[in-house]
Amino acid sequence: MPNKSYADIWGDTVDLKHLATGMIIGIVIGLGFYLTGLTFIKANYPKLPLNLTTAYALLVGIAGCLLAAVISAKLFPPKRILTQGEFSDADRIAVLEELQIDLKKEIEELKTVDADVIEEMKELQLYDLFTGKSGTQKEGR
Repeated sequence: MPNKSYADIWGDTVDLKHLATGMIIGIVIGLGFYLTGLTFIKANYPKLPLNLTTAYALLVGIAGCLLAAVISAKLFPPKRILTQGEFSDADRIAVLEELQIDLKKEIEELKTVDADVIEEMKELQLYDLFTGKSGTQKEGR
């Protein structure tokens, strides 16, 4: 497998070669659309005020940037596969332990929580885990 350089950008890992290529595509197409739009507007609407001319050309350039984004997305699709699976009580307990949550304190706190919060916890299959009513926990309420 060849050595690839990766970077973490906005919470996502990207291939630096693909990033550089995408940036070049964006610059070339976006700037090309802007300059073409500016030339076209100046040639066809010579009496249009300069600030409006550049504003309209900028809109054309933004359209070019959107086109560049679509092209880059087609050239460099995501390479990861997201899967969703069921979690067992053991998985949930492992997460609680990793977060260093004290179940005894949580059981006491649950006595003061609103009913709608309890209902949502039950829907997410978390209530029994916190109260110790699941098969893997021994503590009761």
